[in-house]
Amino acid sequence: MSLKDRLKMRHLRTLVAIAEHGSLVRAAKALSISQPAVTKTLAELEDIAGHRLFERSPKGVTLTGAGQILVRHTGSGLRAIHDGLSSLSAEEEGEAPALVIGALPNVGATVLAPALVRFAAAAPRARVAVRTGSNAQLIAALKQGVLDMVIGRLAEPSDMQGLTFEHLYTEPLLLVVRPGHDLSLRQKIDPALLDGYRLVLPDAGTRAREAADRFFMAVGTGLPLKVIETIDLSFGRSYVLHSDAVWFVPLGAIENDLLQGSLVRLQIDTSATEGPVGLTLRVDTQSSESIQRVSDEIRQSAYERFGALSKSPNANA
Repeated sequence: MSLKDRLKMRHLRTLVAIAEHGSLVRAAKALSISQPAVTKTLAELEDIAGHRLFERSPKGVTLTGAGQILVRHTGSGLRAIHDGLSSLSAEEEGEAPALVIGALPNVGATVLAPALVRFAAAAPRARVAVRTGSNAQLIAALKQGVLDMVIGRLAEPSDMQGLTFEHLYTEPLLLVVRPGHDLSLRQKIDPALLDGYRLVLPDAGTRAREAADRFFMAVGTGLPLKVIETIDLSFGRSYVLHSDAVWFVPLGAIENDLLQGSLVRLQIDTSATEGPVGLTLRVDTQSSESIQRVSDEIRQSAYERFGALSKSPNANA
């Protein structure tokens, strides 16, 4: 039997799900099938491909070199099929195809939301889905064809193969506390004083966390020991408001809180944590009208929000 006859759509969907979730159990849940069914399908696909596609470990599974190649092409193919079917359906119903955007939580709230308000006004029948997560999760989903674009921090150079990044603005992390906090009353703060408080930090392995860790090492305090890790902005905000914890968080996530006085910025220079934020797309992405329109609105939002720190919205004109 030829490869063409043996390879089924379920093999490809299973491959992408395992790669996206890094676990057979989570992939099975996402596909609404049993784990043994996922294991069997993966074994069939590895037999068809003639290569081991994943390395197993107690923490989950990771793609092999062969697996990365196959996922890259499979994700793009599945996305193309999905887009084709969506376009047919949309044409029949007079709607635009669905656009799936990945965004860091802080960027989604500050830049993407106003951009999509304008986009929806100009294209009222457009369908948009927004997915949030860590930068690494979003970049992986983009590579697999699950997302059309990502608005977030610049990924590691090793993760940028097959992708393009358009810089929009630079964003720092800030140290913030609840109103009335002991540190909020100080005009100048020695970073060493932070050792006496629990720190709310971005998840380990994220670009924001790497910036935070570099900050602590640079100021000579060493990495903090009393830590709560989260990229959930609602949780971080609530935790800090109900405790004496100090939150190290991207400016965009809490800018409105600072303006309203519900959070207070500590007088500690964190400019060294600044990192580039922008649009990431696949090199092979077909630039549809929806992608172009949303990209333009995102550029406009970034320019309005961050002004001179941002790339001009007319830079691509």
